[in-house]
Amino acid sequence: MDHPRRAIDRLPAPIVEVLQATLEPDESITHVVPAIGCALVLTSRRLLVVRDGSAFRPRTGVREWPIGPDLAVAAGLVRQGTGNLVIRWERDITSVFVRAGQWNETLDLVGAVRGRVRVARTREPR
Repeated sequence: MDHPRRAIDRLPAPIVEVLQATLEPDESITHVVPAIGCALVLTSRRLLVVRDGSAFRPRTGVREWPIGPDLAVAAGLVRQGTGNLVIRWERDITSVFVRAGQWNETLDLVGAVRGRVRVARTREPR
């Protein structure tokens, strides 16, 4: 997997600008995956989907989910050069399509999210 800094360098400049404006000062990026029409970004606190043209879509250009017990991600199959990642938060479901060339990076991101969600569940009071 690329170091997050190198992965960010592969993203279009408008997405990088929106991403930098979205991050909190003490929040760090751990995973970046270029996807079709957007970028998947995992930070120390959140999972983000930053859409192409997000600067023109202030309400829908950036979707975010805090890493916590209600977040679930599932990697589908790669078919005809494209894989599908499903993000679930309570009743909200979002699909992101990723080219086969970035699929291993996507699986790394999915594993990292699931590990953090597991930790969040063990810390949740019962």
